[in-house]
Amino acid sequence: MGCYYLEDLFELFLLGALAVESAADLRAHLEAGCATCQQRVRDAALTVYLLSLGAKSRRPSSKLKPQLLQRLRKGRG
Repeated sequence: MGCYYLEDLFELFLLGALAVESAADLRAHLEAGCATCQQRVRDAALTVYLLSLGAKSRRPSSKLKPQLLQRLRKGRG
């Protein structure tokens, strides 16, 4: 997996929003020691953290929650 392909995946990886195979590929790439991508993941982690500070916590309505969970499950495979 080349680094150019990973550019848009770091934040999704950190949020657990990548498909299992893509996440495994990215993890393997990072474990292989790509210093550039390791730094980009650290930068992405900071971005995700800072964005989370501004997010308001909301609970989905009881009617909407099952639909949201189903969509999340479908998107992970």
